[in-house]
Amino acid sequence: MAPALGLVVALAAEGRSLLGSFGWIRAAGMTVRRMSLPDGTGLLCVRSGVGAERAHAAARWLAAEGVAALAVIGVSGGLDPGLRPGDLVVADTVLESGGAAGQHWATDPDRAGLVDAALAAEGLPVRRGAVISARRPVPTPQGKGSLRDRCAALAVDMESAAVARAAAERQLPLIVLRAVCDTADQPVPEDFLLSLDDDGSVRPSVLLRRLAGRPSLVGDLVRMERGFSAALTSLRFAWRALLQAGLPARLAPG
Repeated sequence: MAPALGLVVALAAEGRSLLGSFGWIRAAGMTVRRMSLPDGTGLLCVRSGVGAERAHAAARWLAAEGVAALAVIGVSGGLDPGLRPGDLVVADTVLESGGAAGQHWATDPDRAGLVDAALAAEGLPVRRGAVISARRPVPTPQGKGSLRDRCAALAVDMESAAVARAAAERQLPLIVLRAVCDTADQPVPEDFLLSLDDDGSVRPSVLLRRLAGRPSLVGDLVRMERGFSAALTSLRFAWRALLQAGLPARLAPG
């Protein structure tokens, strides 16, 4: 059975939270999982790695595989001061920081409404609004505040705009769901960012060297781990809520 819903996640941890640790294979130079969901809908998920180029390549590959809709799900930075770690954002608009003036894409309003309603019905903390993608991490409260002032987006990531561009190229419906990891007032230490691989995994040897040079980084890492864990937990509950509501078949009808 051909897959109906194409899903892009950037990080291995996001993929595990949604679909588990097993069943992932290498295909076309990417890590993918192909499966049938409980409602009978086919799913093809790609773990793209971090960044716009990887996400765009993953989304284009999914489109070439014949999916009927594209979705991108994962963690994000919060821009709205009211958002806390683990809060969910369903995008109705995707913006691109640094792109052409006015560059934006609308998600499918009916599908976004279905997702929003299903999550709210389960009591999950969810907001609906704009998400913006940046080419580089936005680690400082000042940078997040500047983005918020310019575009009134709720959250920032690095992949949603690239998936939105691929969806527009193939005229496919788009669904974007993000969980807040770091809040608008929380900095992300540069030492931590420099310790990450392209797939978002921590390089232990690099991180240990950074910790040796700045022991105070420990407190920042503990805080970030808590936020990351809260975001992944919310994504897991959100995905479960979508499955229980039988939404995949409605998000990507065959």
